[in-house]
Amino acid sequence: MVPRPDDRARLTASLGDRWRPAEAHPLATLQGKGIGLGRLVVFLGPRNQVGADYFQLFVRDDQGRLSQGPLALGLSNRGRYPAYNWIDLVRYLPVLRFDGEEASLKEGGRQERLFRLLGELVPPGGSLMVEYDSPDHADTAAILGRGYPPPCSPLGYALLVAGCLSYRDWYIPEGGREGPRKLQGYKPLDDEAARGRAEALAEALSQALSRPPGRRTEGRDSEARRWGRRALALLRRRFPSLTLPKGED
Repeated sequence: MVPRPDDRARLTASLGDRWRPAEAHPLATLQGKGIGLGRLVVFLGPRNQVGADYFQLFVRDDQGRLSQGPLALGLSNRGRYPAYNWIDLVRYLPVLRFDGEEASLKEGGRQERLFRLLGELVPPGGSLMVEYDSPDHADTAAILGRGYPPPCSPLGYALLVAGCLSYRDWYIPEGGREGPRKLQGYKPLDDEAARGRAEALAEALSQALSRPPGRRTEGRDSEARRWGRRALALLRRRFPSLTLPKGED
C-alpha cells in the first residue's frame, strides 16, 4: 500500500517539498500496516547532520480519513555497527483527530502494535527511543519519577514489546534547564545477552512489585503494578526456560 494521490497532494502541500512518501527505504515496510484504528502512512524527510532520516507517521482510519496531524515525528539511522541502527520518536502524539473525532493508540493494544512494527526495523544491538515529555505521556513520566523500572510504564512496556530488554532514561536535570525527557530501549545483540538481560529485568520488576505503595500516589502505584505484572508475564512467555520470579498474575 502506498499513500493515495490525495494524501500525497495534501501532505506535500502542508509538509513542504522536502517530504515524500517513503519508498525504497526500510521505513516503507510500514506503509499500510494496521495498528488497530487504521493503517500507517509514512513520509520521509531530509537527513540531519549525522545522516539520520527524518520521517513522519500518519494514520488513515477505517473510514478512509487521514489523521489531521502526525502520529509521530522521528529519526531513523542505519549504520555498519549494531549500535548505529536506531529509531528515535522525537515527538509521539498517540491521540489522533479525524475530522474532529478523537481516537487514541493508548487503548486496545494499539500502541503495542505500533511499537512491535517499529521494533522489527531495529536489528539486534540497535535501539528504539521515544520522548515522554508530551502531556500525553504524563503517566509514563509519573511512574518513572516514582522509581519504577521502565516496563512498569506504558511506554516502557511498549519498548519491551518491541524487543528491548534494557533501558536508559534520558531525563537528566541540568541546573533547572532540563532537556526533553526520553526513554531509550536496547535490543540484545544475541541470545546469550537476551537471557542475561531478561533475568536482570525480571528481578528488577519483581523487587518493584514487592515494595509497599506510597499513600499519596496510590493511583500511579496501581497503574505501575499492572504494567509490571504484564511485563513479567511477557518475559515468561518469551523465555520459558528461565527461572524467573513469579511476580503477580
